[in-house]
Amino acid sequence: MADIDLISSKDVFEAAEKGDLVAKQIFDYTGHLLGQKLADYVHFSSPEAIILFGGLTKSGHWIMDPIREAMEENLMPIWKGKIPVSGSILKDSDAAILGASSLVFSSSAPSFTKTNAGSEIT
Repeated sequence: MADIDLISSKDVFEAAEKGDLVAKQIFDYTGHLLGQKLADYVHFSSPEAIILFGGLTKSGHWIMDPIREAMEENLMPIWKGKIPVSGSILKDSDAAILGASSLVFSSSAPSFTKTNAGSEIT
């Protein structure tokens, strides 16, 4: 019997690929929790799409299918079928940097204007 602290997400993925029922249930459970929370996120943020990245998304359909299913089940009718969810094609390190740097160009980021008294944040 394996020490549970030594089991990685890769181990669970490999077990699911081999047909292990418990591994499939782990992905279903985790995906449904994430999907429910993404539906909550959609309700208050109105995103055009949701792009996930990280090791878990490398599990492909094992995690993405339950995420999409649970998100759709928990969305208000106005959002159903309108918000695509996909995994990023970027390397994890690139995705984090690009996401953070995109805030610089966002309209919600503070902008600096020059005044007679110096720089001012608006």
